[in-house]
Amino acid sequence: MSTASPSAPRRLLARFRQDAFWYRQRGAALSFAILALMLVALAIIVPQSFYSGTNLSNLAGQLAPLFLVSLGQTFVLLGAGFDLSVGAVISLTSAILTLDLADPVKIPLAFAAAATVGLANGMGCVYLRVHPIIMTLATSSIVQGIALILLPTPGGIAPRALVGLASGSFLGLPAGFYWIVAGVVAAIWLMHGTGYGVKLYATGQNPQAAWISGIAAPKIRVSTYVISSLAAALAGAYLTGRLASGDPNVGSALGLDSVLGAALGGTLLSGGVGGPIGTIAGVLIIGILNNGLNLAGVSPYYQFVVKGTMLIAAVSLFRRREAGL
Repeated sequence: MSTASPSAPRRLLARFRQDAFWYRQRGAALSFAILALMLVALAIIVPQSFYSGTNLSNLAGQLAPLFLVSLGQTFVLLGAGFDLSVGAVISLTSAILTLDLADPVKIPLAFAAAATVGLANGMGCVYLRVHPIIMTLATSSIVQGIALILLPTPGGIAPRALVGLASGSFLGLPAGFYWIVAGVVAAIWLMHGTGYGVKLYATGQNPQAAWISGIAAPKIRVSTYVISSLAAALAGAYLTGRLASGDPNVGSALGLDSVLGAALGGTLLSGGVGGPIGTIAGVLIIGILNNGLNLAGVSPYYQFVVKGTMLIAAVSLFRRREAGL
């Protein structure tokens, strides 16, 4: 007599336990605690301006692309990689989406181009053994150049479908909110609801041990770069739709911020520890901090100083104390 298969929530809970879920996400708890303190501070300093419906709606729209690209960056970092090309991929996506081509052609073309960049990054880092920083920095320069060749100055017309999906509101919530939810749900499901996440954690912890255990560690690492580039393409599509036009430099500021968002969420740059749940807190910390400083009248130039300091602090605080831990 066969027994009924476990429900989806039970399977997901079992996967969390199998992944040593809480251990791998231990940095996320501190990040959410910092986030809570920030929200309390803003409630005291600028309660009316920050918690207004208009400001929260604008914040969701501004954070959507950072959420998408940071979630993709999280996969690369968990595999002990690093992707500095995401900003250029966002810009390339924006340039392609505003070319004088039919929408059914240029939308798939933009995502195919992003996947190609991710595949090139992964192959170069894994099989040619080029250091991830050097490899992705080189591809970033190449891709940014192609974006400027295709679209030398901001302009063009975005696909109507993207404009409709990235602007306006639905059920009283801004469109950016739904992009954030979709990205977060997809990342958490892929990481903790499938066998891929288990293999990625094992690869990030120790690639050689994962290979001996029967995991195709090189392919897993290559796939993380493809995921990162596709997430960057989604961010580029959202920004293009929100602006209703293209911009060859629209992703320039999101490269470092994507690393910072993942690092603040407790994802180790050495791989194997962290995940998309912590990245949620990390991105919110960045967005709320920037927004709060603007509302408090602090010069935006100080934000660069703060971000750099936060990245150093995150890397110093969330670090692997022993090999394999």
